Amino acid sequence: MASGSAAGAGGSAVTWRVVSDVDHTLLEEPGETPSAGQALRQLGQRGIPTLLASSKTFAEMVAFQSLADLPPQPFLFENGCGIGWPTAAWPAAATAPQQELDAYGAIVRGGDPQRLRTLLHQHRDSGGLRFSLLEELNFDAIQQLIGLEEPLARLALQRLASMPLVWQDDEAALERLRRQLAGDGLEAVSGGRLVHVAPPCNKAEALAQVLSWLGEAPHTTTLLACGDSENDRALLEGADLALVFHPADRPAMALAPPAAEQPRITRTAIAGGPTAWLAAVEAALAETGPAVPPPP
Repeated sequence: MASGSAAGAGGSAVTWRVVSDVDHTLLEEPGETPSAGQALRQLGQRGIPTLLASSKTFAEMVAFQSLADLPPQPFLFENGCGIGWPTAAWPAAATAPQQELDAYGAIVRGGDPQRLRTLLHQHRDSGGLRFSLLEELNFDAIQQLIGLEEPLARLALQRLASMPLVWQDDEAALERLRRQLAGDGLEAVSGGRLVHVAPPCNKAEALAQVLSWLGEAPHTTTLLACGDSENDRALLEGADLALVFHPADRPAMALAPPAAEQPRITRTAIAGGPTAWLAAVEAALAETGPAVPPPP
């Protein structure tokens, strides 16, 4: 993916890259995937490269790339615990793909679903905690919970690095589980309707690896990050421009104040699918620096 630049107020070139979460940020409904692809291609045609960073599985993201009719490009899956990369342009510094699907290979940055499953069973039994692993639900319940139908819903169960669960206990019990998991070298991070258990890997760290493999130096690209949930926090707080999406009936997630050595502009937007996402991105870019170039 090539970076695009536009002239800022002072005449200097500013290079932007947009990195976005998928569910409840870019998408509200699965049927919007073709429109999401159109919005992403529209930015690309204007010289603004994009990269998707999702809690979805590798298989889900490969399917998304196809349904959205996107050109081959890297993506983050399972909250940054994995990186998907086109096999035809495999990074020389990357390990061999742990899995290949269509034209993509999976790079797993940590996490063993079987170990996660075993530990979660142990903590649930010993602590009397109330939760269900996503994979333990009957398939109708899974479809209703994640809003996907066959065959996409089954792709959500093909985990390579993390284990999502449906929390059915109180917040105090969740904090207790988090402390127990920390002793196992794991984290439990909320994202959408699920709690995701995985090693300490996040979207910001995975993005840094992707940009390195793409040959983009850390200070040559100005990053606009889009997200809505706790699993997007590191990505949003590490961006130059954070665009926090939220439902119309709830306030946006609050971010930590930016550090003096890493200034950040934060804006909020109501989630409403690809059209609303594109409008919010264009407005944020126009307000904070160079205007988005018009379509060619």
